[in-house]
Amino acid sequence: MDKTLDESLVGQVLDARYRVDSLIARGGMATVYLATDRRLDRTVALKVMHPELARHDEFVSRFIREAKTAAKLTHPNIVAVFDQSADGGHVYLVMEYVDGQTLRELLADRGRFTPREALEILAPVLSALGAAHRAGMVHRDVKPENVLIAGAGSYAHAVKVADFGLARSAAAGATVSLAGMIVGTASYLAPEQVKSGVCDARSDVYSAGIVLYELLTGDKPFVADSPIQVAYRHVHDTVPTPSASVPGLDPALDALVSRSTAKNPDERPADANVFHAEIMRTMGNLPDAALDFGALPEENDPDQTATAEFAAMAEQRTTSATRVMPAPEATRAVPPPPPLPTNPTRIQRSAMRSEAPVKKVYKPRTNPNQRRELMPADQRWRPRRGHYALAVIVVLAVVLGVVAWWVTSGQFRSMPSVIRQTQEAALAELNRDGLHPDVDTAYDDSVPAGMVIGTSPDPSQKVKKGGSVRVTVSRGPKPIPVPDEAGKSPDAATTALRAAGFQVAIAPDQVFSDTVDSGSVVSLAPENAQPGALVTLTLSKGAQTFALPDVTGLPEDQAIAKLAGEGFTNVKVNKWFFGNTVHSQQPEAGAHARHKDPVQLFESPLS
Repeated sequence: MDKTLDESLVGQVLDARYRVDSLIARGGMATVYLATDRRLDRTVALKVMHPELARHDEFVSRFIREAKTAAKLTHPNIVAVFDQSADGGHVYLVMEYVDGQTLRELLADRGRFTPREALEILAPVLSALGAAHRAGMVHRDVKPENVLIAGAGSYAHAVKVADFGLARSAAAGATVSLAGMIVGTASYLAPEQVKSGVCDARSDVYSAGIVLYELLTGDKPFVADSPIQVAYRHVHDTVPTPSASVPGLDPALDALVSRSTAKNPDERPADANVFHAEIMRTMGNLPDAALDFGALPEENDPDQTATAEFAAMAEQRTTSATRVMPAPEATRAVPPPPPLPTNPTRIQRSAMRSEAPVKKVYKPRTNPNQRRELMPADQRWRPRRGHYALAVIVVLAVVLGVVAWWVTSGQFRSMPSVIRQTQEAALAELNRDGLHPDVDTAYDDSVPAGMVIGTSPDPSQKVKKGGSVRVTVSRGPKPIPVPDEAGKSPDAATTALRAAGFQVAIAPDQVFSDTVDSGSVVSLAPENAQPGALVTLTLSKGAQTFALPDVTGLPEDQAIAKLAGEGFTNVKVNKWFFGNTVHSQQPEAGAHARHKDPVQLFESPLS
């Protein structure tokens, strides 16, 4: 790690909560530290804005506003934002810590990826960007440095996109010049970002297309002496096809890169969701040979080693000296018999007949139905296994011929791949193809709600033209029980809910409660929610009280009836000898009490 990185905050505690443990990286806008949330006892990433930027109120206000917007994004492939604050001039974000490496580091180790790996990495990146685009946000700084790969396993779960919000604030900041903005991102800037500084979801698509090019080839499409020159090439030059650098790549991959990096934004996919659908469709249509093009066997792979050893042994056997082996007795050569004369004489014909004498046997006259029974058993005709096999082969050939005619006659077509598309886009595509989709839903922990997770038939099968297909759409992660924090203070309840992975909001209106103290949590809604969902807390106003009516001077029965009519039913009467008229009451008339509170009546003696 570069020794010049800023370590001034290491060892300090921000807001008496976040202990800065070590430095992770330094970027153009902020420094990222590994920290510990002492309140929740968890590891987090702390992104602290550079002091020179934090001195400008306009920049800080935009930073805070964008941080709040970014915190609303909930997606398994987006680095979560937990908190935002400022302490002693340090403006910072608290984010999810991803234990892994950036895509830039992984690319440096690998050189380049196979098409399958490249598409499997880019798909969750586009899924994350698609969630932002649906929320009206633009990332503006899509590049390998902002893609984190956590641990090992499926790319769909390991890929995390970072720097939502901060990149937007930096791009919009009045104190950041165009040149300053270009320094770190020139290789991935869309032409419209360079020319006007204005961008939308299609600009993120352009940057993602550049990332795809780099994953497939190992190089950036444009290289120059300065960032400004690189940005200039994005405006005036066409991004080359990956196959020009890596011959043999499938043309479908060239088409993905060319379409996503078109100069005219209108010629690109409309947003990351559309580009994601095209990626998934391409993966479903390409054969394994094209997806795994360029793959090398793993080093020290036992299976590969065994295969190599087996091949070497086979080669040794086939190249050994040829040895002459004695032929088995049954296969040794036997001299052929002398040829028969072409026109044998009578004597020769007789000799020929004598070589195979025929013994005459008396056969009684029989009818045709009895002949088979009278034949020797070894001479009777009977069906053999070969006959059955021949019959089966003929039947199968006929069936396969009919099926082939049915398929090739135009009754069936390939099932379109709509997996990972939005429900609306998938239904529109299937309807355009003349199919009739039926929709059902299912929970899925890795596919965002509203995206297609499967079809029947699947994309590898045929479907009858004009037929019905079933489309399964994700409902997102399955809801889990929300911790019951009723009766606790808002701070304690919020801490527990955030630790459980939920976002928290407090309802603007409070309610009366006879059992929960004023200011504490009365209820939470919903009771079950998906991870990352918003949970609303309703606070107590305390018990509701009512003014006591004046019942003095009334007979006992009338006083009790009047109190009951006002909701006070817990009445105790204190008699005085033979009194029956209320002399006084506790609490006094006009005082406030709960309906369940006791009311005492004191009667006076007879007058």
